[in-house]
Amino acid sequence: MKNIEESDNFMNVDRISTLIDGIFAIAMTILILSIEVPIISGPVSNKIIESSLNAIIFPFLSFFLSFILLAMFWTINHRNMQHIKRIDNVFLWINVVWLMFIVIVPFSSELSGMYSNFILPHLIFNLNMLAIAILLYLSIYYADNKGLISDTMENNKKKSIIRSSRFFILIAMLAVVLSFITPSGSGLIYLAVLFEKFF
Repeated sequence: MKNIEESDNFMNVDRISTLIDGIFAIAMTILILSIEVPIISGPVSNKIIESSLNAIIFPFLSFFLSFILLAMFWTINHRNMQHIKRIDNVFLWINVVWLMFIVIVPFSSELSGMYSNFILPHLIFNLNMLAIAILLYLSIYYADNKGLISDTMENNKKKSIIRSSRFFILIAMLAVVLSFITPSGSGLIYLAVLFEKFF
């Protein structure tokens, strides 16, 4: 007889946590693969190498930003999952769709880094971040309303997580707007999330 942790309607938390960890590990690794070491033809000098490296500054900045954001998303999710006592089908699929947008990040990151002066690449990246932020909030909101959260999570901590998730959504929305005003600088708004998390 199946128990409540692994039945037709509920899944063991460890199974989806393992899937999430694996997908994040792959997505974060793939990010760096979009940056190739410049190939220099002809005579090589420090000045030529410096010039070649300057050409990949924006792709590298895009990698750095995306890696930090993915690390933050993974950390938030990991802390949330520690307090989830069971997973139903709706919660499962919210997280599966969330992971789909996580997997898209290497693409949107490379796109914004390669075409840093154009609106559309940054708009796609910031919409990607917005979708991730919304689904992350929806995940904890649904879990809270459906009684999927363990009693071990204090109410103040629960409110803090929901507040942080809403703040992330706001920042991503501002980044979308900034995509039309200052495309290459729109990602700087995410520094506010780092400030909110650590200060």
